[in-house]
Amino acid sequence: MSETLPQRTLYLNNLNSSIKKDLMMKSLKTLFASHGKVIAIDIIRSRHLRGQAWVTLESTDVATACMSKLQGFKLFEKAMRVQYAKEENDRVAKFEGTFVPKEVKAARAKKRKEREERLAAAKAAEEEEEEGDAKKQKTEGDAVGDPNAPPSKRLFAPTLPAECTGDMLDVLFSPYSGFVRSTMPRPGLGFVEFLDAEAAGRAKEALQGFKLT
Repeated sequence: MSETLPQRTLYLNNLNSSIKKDLMMKSLKTLFASHGKVIAIDIIRSRHLRGQAWVTLESTDVATACMSKLQGFKLFEKAMRVQYAKEENDRVAKFEGTFVPKEVKAARAKKRKEREERLAAAKAAEEEEEEGDAKKQKTEGDAVGDPNAPPSKRLFAPTLPAECTGDMLDVLFSPYSGFVRSTMPRPGLGFVEFLDAEAAGRAKEALQGFKLT
């Protein structure tokens, strides 16, 4: 059995290809109509396609019931194999106005893939840029929790709670003289800038070990 997603069109194979097409069509219609309304039946015969047919029912539920009840049914002495079709019946789709040519589907899929790849590339570039900025600021910055860090006008806070926001950092540091701004390149990582290293040092000393919860 195929793992194709359930739909109302069923794919049949292992049909007796020695039976005339008209007779096979009528037999399939009679067989499936006893379980639900049949919308369309397509039998394609060629050198490479034999013993196959597509039956479209009124709903996916009816198709599922037919597949369950008719799986392995012997039709003209051959056990019929039934599974969900990979695609909706084109003839039915045309009648209902939902038909989309395969080349159009392929073009749409290609555009969708290209768009997803562009978005992924843009996101990766943005993350790389943020990481680069973080490393740069970390080099220049003075870690709040590191008493041995060299003086700098920028404080580096690398272990902020996940729920911490830029506004929370502003509330925490803005009361200190010389505060300029705070930034958060990503959750859990913050930088606070002061007018000079002396102002940053005062804020660092006052907040050393402070837990932001």
